[in-house]
Amino acid sequence: MQAITRANFILGLISKVGQVSVQDLASELNVSVETIRRDLKTLDKKGELIRTHGGAISKRYIDEGTSFTNRASSNMQDKQDLAKQVIEHIYEGAVIGLDASSSSWLVAQALPDIRCTIVTNSLNNISVLSGKKNITIISLGGHYSEKYKSFYGLIAKNTLQEMALDLSVISCVGFDEHSGVWDSNEYNYEIKKTLIQVSSKNILIADKNKYKKRSLLKICNFCEIDILISNAEIESDIHGDMNSISNPNKCMITPI
Repeated sequence: MQAITRANFILGLISKVGQVSVQDLASELNVSVETIRRDLKTLDKKGELIRTHGGAISKRYIDEGTSFTNRASSNMQDKQDLAKQVIEHIYEGAVIGLDASSSSWLVAQALPDIRCTIVTNSLNNISVLSGKKNITIISLGGHYSEKYKSFYGLIAKNTLQEMALDLSVISCVGFDEHSGVWDSNEYNYEIKKTLIQVSSKNILIADKNKYKKRSLLKICNFCEIDILISNAEIESDIHGDMNSISNPNKCMITPI
């Protein structure tokens, strides 16, 4: 592929997702990382993007996400109580997806050392699970984000798309039964959306502070969630006939 064509591809992708990595671009375009670095350097000099360590970002991109460190220290007691509820739905032999949220990290900590497989993009999850000898860990590769302590990008997404999971556990920035489930940035959004697509059953774990909130990106409709584990005061029609959900028999509400 010619340099001009590569440049157009890079600019088109970065305008869509906001941020790209050298490794992802090299894999997608089937060229060396050195070639991509030269392309990014040229585009940066032209003022068409901003080079970063390991990649580049759009000049209009603002990462709205909260760092893992900050999330891990927020509402910890509520999240720990909710994580214990998740364990009730995990069984021996299951293939389980865990996102990079602080809630999934607490699930990883609470997970008993049973024979199962965990698929995750979170370095924190991997660290917690590494001492549990019966658990097989599959790490999604890709571009590493120090802010989120996790791996993201095209490599991670493409790897996950080739898998079939029994269940996935995700969290979010906001949710409600009418607008759906929301996140704040492309990093987390892409992986969570893909986890939902490749899983037979999806569990949303979200504390009460996230109820009735929206953010930048919609992960999915509420009806795509099979089990909601939350301590929020969910509206009465959801506990009753659930008429506001397009697939009313699918979602199981599990409050603490």
